[in-house]
Amino acid sequence: KGTAKNILTVGAIEDMPNGYHSIKDVEMSPFSNWGPTDDGRIKPDICANGMALLSSIATNDSSYATYWGTSMSAPNITGSLALLQEYYCQNNQNYMKAATLKALIINTSDEAGEDEGPDYSFGWGIMNTEKAVKLIENDQTNPLIFEETLREDELYTYKFTATQSKINITLAWTDPPGPILQRKVDNDKKVLINDLDCRIVGNNEEILPWILYKDNPSAAASQGDNDRDNV
Repeated sequence: KGTAKNILTVGAIEDMPNGYHSIKDVEMSPFSNWGPTDDGRIKPDICANGMALLSSIATNDSSYATYWGTSMSAPNITGSLALLQEYYCQNNQNYMKAATLKALIINTSDEAGEDEGPDYSFGWGIMNTEKAVKLIENDQTNPLIFEETLREDELYTYKFTATQSKINITLAWTDPPGPILQRKVDNDKKVLINDLDCRIVGNNEEILPWILYKDNPSAAASQGDNDRDNV
């Protein structure tokens, strides 16, 4: 199911032959599905090129063809994810958890859409594999990727000193199965089980996560208490 909590749902954008330089370079494809889910969660999670991708086909071992669709943007991202896991394992002798990998590509994604933050068409943005690789590299000298276990009502605190004005912190976790929902149209019952919270506190200021509004899906993301998503 494309709206499941713990999977990575991929949207499709037009090709950017000259690469990403700003949000003006990003154009949505005519076929990519948009969120929100019935309970207001952010879907898709991430986007990538799904237009006119050259791909191997089953005719023979040297056959290729060009295709369009989220069926192309999804394997586009999947191949990059496999390479990131391989590179992370080379540096750490173990693989990232699924939620860690999800947080990594969301954290290093390029901004898309009219407003800052996530939205229900591009999700958290456009995957940038190079930025994800550099974050893994920097993690070797300055820890940036953490995998922790939280118990009920437990608090995890990490202290850091910011060296730049903009900081991206992404928390993601694999959430247990939600309730079995009654079959009805637009069932908005929340499916989140473990409601983890992330806060940045410093200089007498508290910064809250991004949230979107299912009843006004075109509205820009704002900051508040996200009790819907496991990102």
